[in-house]
Amino acid sequence: MAGKESDYRSKRGFIAGLPVWLKALFVKWWFGGAVFYFIGWGLFIQSSDQLDLTLVLGIALGLVTDLLINRALVFFENGRDDYRRYILCYSRRFFSLPVNLIYGAALSILVSYTYHFINLLAQNVSASPAGTIFIGAEPILYGLFFMGYDMLAVGVKNTFKHRSKSSR
Repeated sequence: MAGKESDYRSKRGFIAGLPVWLKALFVKWWFGGAVFYFIGWGLFIQSSDQLDLTLVLGIALGLVTDLLINRALVFFENGRDDYRRYILCYSRRFFSLPVNLIYGAALSILVSYTYHFINLLAQNVSASPAGTIFIGAEPILYGLFFMGYDMLAVGVKNTFKHRSKSSR
């Protein structure tokens, strides 16, 4: 009894009933946090080498975005291109890999500066000594910041794409 491919995909159930945007946000948050868990916590890079850690995380985020996140979102589609609007750059050719590597590095730098500015703000508000860390990097918040910046960039891309279509 050979089944069709559609037999293997769930048509009903809890996950199938969730909205597309929520599933896309969860996938991006989970993979961003997982990258930080394995790379940020797993490499044991000293705090003096923050630039190295940021760039290694950026490269890993770019690779994971291109090879896992985008492909998972495309796999979730069922013919309506619902998930493609949550992807910044997707192509089956080699073009998307360098773009996503640069994109991952930029997101990693933005997340790193977000942690820095939050700690600097908390340090100034509480009049603590210089170098006090209030919020250290951890996978859940890192994934949340990654997802936020990623969705902001995708929203800007979709806005420009929509405006360019409407101006024609």
